[in-house]
Amino acid sequence: MFYDCISLKNIEELKFLDTKEIKNFSSMFYGCKSLSDIEGLENWNVSNGNNFSYMFNGCKLLSDLKGLEKWNVSNGNNFSCMFERCELLSDIKGLENWNVSNGNNFSYMFSGCKLLSDLKGLETWNVSNGNKFSYIFKGCELLSGVKGLENWNLSNGNNFSCMFERCELLSDIKGLENWNVSNGKDFLGMFYGCKSLSDINGLENWNVSNGNNFSYMFSGCKLVDIEGLENWNVSNGNNFSNMFSGCKLLSNLKGLENWNVSNGNNFSEMFYGCKLLADIEGLENWNVSNGNNFSCMFYGCESLSDIKGLVFWNVSSGKVFSYMLFG
Repeated sequence: MFYDCISLKNIEELKFLDTKEIKNFSSMFYGCKSLSDIEGLENWNVSNGNNFSYMFNGCKLLSDLKGLEKWNVSNGNNFSCMFERCELLSDIKGLENWNVSNGNNFSYMFSGCKLLSDLKGLETWNVSNGNKFSYIFKGCELLSGVKGLENWNLSNGNNFSCMFERCELLSDIKGLENWNVSNGKDFLGMFYGCKSLSDINGLENWNVSNGNNFSYMFSGCKLVDIEGLENWNVSNGNNFSNMFSGCKLLSNLKGLENWNVSNGNNFSEMFYGCKLLADIEGLENWNVSNGNNFSCMFYGCESLSDIKGLVFWNVSSGKVFSYMLFG
C-alpha cells in the first residue's frame, strides 16, 4: 500500500483505518525509510491478518515497536522479513505479548537490525509451529547473548541456515543448550562470522542427526576448542565445506574424533585458515570414502606439521584435491 514511500514520516491519520477484514499486510510499509513513529497503528485490528511478511522492511529510522504492542497476530503464519533492515531498531519489547503460535515462517524477521542487542521481548513467544528460522538475526551486530530465546520450542524447525550470521559480538550461546533442533536439515552458516564466539559448549547436547548441510556453520568464529561437538551425530551430513574455516585459535580437532562423516562428499576448505591448528589426530578414523571435493581443506594451516592422521583415509572417490595442504 505504501511500498517505497521514502518520504512518508507521519502516519497518524491511519489510526482511523478499518483493518479488521484485511488478511494480507505484506510489504505495506516496505522501504519507508523516513518512517520513525508507528504509534498511530496501536489500535489497529489485525486479528484476521495471516501474512505480515516484509511489512516494515527497510524502515531504517524505526527504533521501537511500541505502536504494535496491542496487536492480535494470532492468525499470522508468515512473519518473514517483517523488520528486516530496520537499522535503528533497538527495542522490541513491544512484541512481548504477541501470540505467534500459528507462525511457520520467521526467516529474516530481524535481519540487519544492527542496533538490536536485547531479545528479551521474545522470551514468551510460542514458535512451536515454526519451520523456517533462516537468517532471522543475521547482521544483529550488537547482539552479545541469546537471552530471551532459551525456552523457544524449535521442534518443527528444519531450516536454521545463517540464523546468527555476522552477529559479531555474540559470545554467549549457553541459552541454546535445551533447543530441540532434531528436525533441522540445514545448518549452513548458522554462526558464520560470529567473531567473538569462542565457547560452543552450549550446543553439546544438540541432536543434529537429520542435518545434511553444515557448510560455513562456524566459519570465522573465534573457537578455542570444539570438544562441545564430540557427541554430535552428523551421519546424514553431506556438505562440510568451510565448516570451521577461519577459526584462527583452533589448535586441535579432538572433539571430532568420533564423527561419522561417511555420507560427506564436500570437505572443501573445511579448516581453511586455521592458523594454530597443529594436531589433526582426531580425524584419523574418519571414513571419507564418499568424499569427492577436498580442495583447500587445510589451506593456510600454518602450524600443521604432522599429517599422520590422514594416512588411512580412503580418498579414492576424490576428484578435487587442489591446494588441500597449501600454505
